[in-house]
Amino acid sequence: MMEQKKNRAVMYAIVVFVVLLVIDQLTKAIVVGKDIHTTLIPNVLELQTVENRGGAFGVGVGNTGMFIITNLIVLGLIIRFIYLQKDFMDKITLYTLFVILAGGFGNLIDRLTRGFVVDFIRIFPTTNFPNFNLADMYITIGWVVLAFMFAMYSYKEIRNSKKTKE
Repeated sequence: MMEQKKNRAVMYAIVVFVVLLVIDQLTKAIVVGKDIHTTLIPNVLELQTVENRGGAFGVGVGNTGMFIITNLIVLGLIIRFIYLQKDFMDKITLYTLFVILAGGFGNLIDRLTRGFVVDFIRIFPTTNFPNFNLADMYITIGWVVLAFMFAMYSYKEIRNSKKTKE
């Protein structure tokens, strides 16, 4: 019974992964090759298409092969972790890892098919913050959620260990 619930959770997480990946790729397909520069909220949010040939924040321009290899290794490690630990992790962790995978695969698809990542979201344009895309948001939100969960777990463990020592 418990294994059936875990398998169902994995299937739902895969559905979330596919939906997020499709949304990411559709938004990129809409903007790629177009010179878009549209202000949605003045001084806060713009749409501006950029071909990111580097990594995060445009670092490492011209190293597409290295980014593809690194991306494959990280995605492989996450998939292996899920496979080995799915029986022990809660649903939030499972879904969060699949959200991160959706972002990683979204940008990997760009690198493999176009040779660059399509970025089109620009926040606070006067600060010169780099453009990004939905896949970047999935990755960032996923890691922030995991960090928060690990911090909460550590806090609870420390609190519980103090109680047992008293």
